[in-house]
Amino acid sequence: MNKTDDILEKLRTIQQPQIDNPEELTDLIMSKLADSLPASPLGEEKGSGRSINFLPIVRTVLSFAAMWIIGFFIYLQFDVATPTAKANLLPPGGGWEGASGTTLKEIYKYRLCQDCKKTISYTQIKSKLYENK
Repeated sequence: MNKTDDILEKLRTIQQPQIDNPEELTDLIMSKLADSLPASPLGEEKGSGRSINFLPIVRTVLSFAAMWIIGFFIYLQFDVATPTAKANLLPPGGGWEGASGTTLKEIYKYRLCQDCKKTISYTQIKSKLYENK
């Protein structure tokens, strides 16, 4: 830090040059700067020939993803047809899973039907509210 302070002190003590026409000096600097800048405002290289702009591609992909999510949400709001089962129907195999002639698929269908009877969806609640009026 001591060397830095010495350098700054020397710069303060040196006599600063006097400028006769500061506006001409500013114009000269600006003209030299304008000559050295590229002509294109975006700074594209002329030799590349093709530049890829990723913003429209990303925007398109995100739009499709948003539309898919909204469509999936609307699809889930509709009442899905549940498997029908008779009230007094025993599960396949007479009530126990080890019975002969039953498959896992039949047991799964029975179990799914029983679970559907216990659940209630938003659309069912909404329709019941309108039925009470």
